[in-house]
Amino acid sequence: MTAVLGAFASAAFAGLIVVAGYAASPSLLAGAVALSVLVLAVGWGALLDLPSRRGTALVILLVGCGGAALAVKAANMTRPLAPYAALLAGAVLLAFVHELARRGGRKDLVESVTGTLPGEALALLGGGWALLPGTKAGLPALAVAAAAVAATRLGALAPVPPQVAGWVSLAVGAGAGTATALVLDPRHPLPVIAVAATVACVVAGLDRLLVTLSDRRAVHAVLATAAAPVLAVGTVGYAVARLIG
Repeated sequence: MTAVLGAFASAAFAGLIVVAGYAASPSLLAGAVALSVLVLAVGWGALLDLPSRRGTALVILLVGCGGAALAVKAANMTRPLAPYAALLAGAVLLAFVHELARRGGRKDLVESVTGTLPGEALALLGGGWALLPGTKAGLPALAVAAAAVAATRLGALAPVPPQVAGWVSLAVGAGAGTATALVLDPRHPLPVIAVAATVACVVAGLDRLLVTLSDRRAVHAVLATAAAPVLAVGTVGYAVARLIG
């Protein structure tokens, strides 16, 4: 049941991002990304069983929303990812500030730091969704990436042996993304097909990593596993579209 909830939630988050993107409002698109960041932040600490869940949620939310807002400003830059290096460095410092602010002996300090940092990184990667429409591939790349995310996550529900489940979801996601690319951009499909294949690979891999963590977890933890792959492929999709397009 948790797998079904997570898969459909991922599809919903990806669909919301596409709708916001086609609304031609950078701020609305950044807001859709920020919503996924919020879901990730609320459930990440419970998913990894971290000791300071409120503090972890706060720093993830700050970093992710900052990244989404920065994407709106950086979209017209020659090197829009350059400011993210500084934001990533700030995220690392913020993780340590969070630990310094903790009280009660700072139980499980190492686990808390190493658990918070990946959450911040995932939240920060989500900002790439707001940069995708600015590539030569344009809005089709946004729709193709979202289709690949949704199909890969839903493909993971296929009743197949665990040994091949990841490969099946990867094939379904790449296939759905490729089909979407051929429909939306039949004249120059190569860049968006590359986006679909790369996104499907990342989502399938991350899904295999997080699927066991979500078993017997609370709903907000399961939703965090749904938001994580959506956010993770934002900058991945942008980078591929930028390099190949």
